[in-house]
Amino acid sequence: MQRNKDIILTLSAIGDFMLNLLSVYITFELVYKRFGGDLGKKSLLIVAIAVLGASIIYFIANVYSSERYEKLSYSVFRIAVAQMFITTVILICIAIFSPEKRYYLWAISACALSFAFICIKKIVTIKMLHYIRMKNKNPKDVLIVGNGYGAEEYAKQINDNLHFGYNIIGCISDVKKPRFKKLGGYKDLDAVIKKYRPREVILALSVREEPKTQEIVSVCDKNGVRASIIPAMYRYFRSKCQVDMIGNLPIINTRAIPLDNLGNAAMKRALDILVSLILIIITLPIMAVAFVGVRLSSKGPVIFKQKRVGKNNKEFTMYKFRSMVVNSEQDTAWTTNNDPRKTKFGTFMRKTGIDELPQLFNVLFGQMSIVGPRPELAKYVEEYSKTIPLYMVKHQVKPGITGLAQIYGYRGDTSIERRIELDIKYIENWTLWSDIKIILITPFKMFNRNEKYVK
Repeated sequence: MQRNKDIILTLSAIGDFMLNLLSVYITFELVYKRFGGDLGKKSLLIVAIAVLGASIIYFIANVYSSERYEKLSYSVFRIAVAQMFITTVILICIAIFSPEKRYYLWAISACALSFAFICIKKIVTIKMLHYIRMKNKNPKDVLIVGNGYGAEEYAKQINDNLHFGYNIIGCISDVKKPRFKKLGGYKDLDAVIKKYRPREVILALSVREEPKTQEIVSVCDKNGVRASIIPAMYRYFRSKCQVDMIGNLPIINTRAIPLDNLGNAAMKRALDILVSLILIIITLPIMAVAFVGVRLSSKGPVIFKQKRVGKNNKEFTMYKFRSMVVNSEQDTAWTTNNDPRKTKFGTFMRKTGIDELPQLFNVLFGQMSIVGPRPELAKYVEEYSKTIPLYMVKHQVKPGITGLAQIYGYRGDTSIERRIELDIKYIENWTLWSDIKIILITPFKMFNRNEKYVK
């Protein structure tokens, strides 16, 4: 089975290599030739090295991972990250050695076409594998050891996702009536593995059975079978957990989030800088009009500064265009739909989201992110942390200008409970693509229908 798996992965890598060559050839004919000239031997050598280097980067980026339970979106995301890196390196090389317009256009179009080809190939391949597994043509036999609650939950996940292609052959347990077909007791494990040859053993022991773990793992190792453990306390893990090593001691983080990874955090920060700079340049005329409008609408400073609670519970100064008259409660009170403190121009800005444009500078300075949970005043943080479960989880990431809760309409004077629920969903399932989607959707959700004009 492992030999067949290696052959399939090798063929997949060769296929990607050929698709990259095809992308280079097509874009050469459609793009490069429009500028005249032919490729010399030196250029052909550089192209060959670039295509070969791309294949190596695909391996490094784990593009050829074949985990059955992996989501298709994660596979495409890995391809996107690898392709972005490849494109960046190629463009840098062009800038150093031959900064001509035709080379830039050729490289960008070739990389874009290559990304499309490889994504289509990946999607078709995964869909075909799912179909084959649904027909029980390529099952992965697993043996469950133990009778803990994790065994039942594991079986439920397998039965609900038949495209994973797992087949539970039975269980090993000393319990008289276990949850699954019993193949023997713990003393029979070695004989059962030799007879049925499962590809994986799942340890789902109860708390009382945990002392048997070492013995069970040793039997699996002796037979060359991979052993995976479902911790007895799995129900306490509220999100994707992360295992860290302190020396030889494994430490399970019960609330690890994707942005704990330095690579993910770096990608999010790069996106923040890029988007904030672009939006600042694009919205400068709008901000200029807003500056004049606020100045004429009422007396006071144009920019409203307020202390908000950000990542790791640290306070920072958030900027907005002032939408209310200067008052004694501006730093402590929450704005409502019919708030008499709002000016007419302020209501217009709040309805269109223009009042939040200065927060782009908060993003540029690293205090906020384009996408993330909205920051609150310290008094509300203290209040909600006592009454709303998991409220403080939102402070594990930088606050944002927009977010999942906002595109669903939960902003301003709306349900804080539902807002926190969506914030946590965003934090626990973050991907770069989710940020991009939220950014693209936000302009269509910009007008806050709950905001009412003052008379």
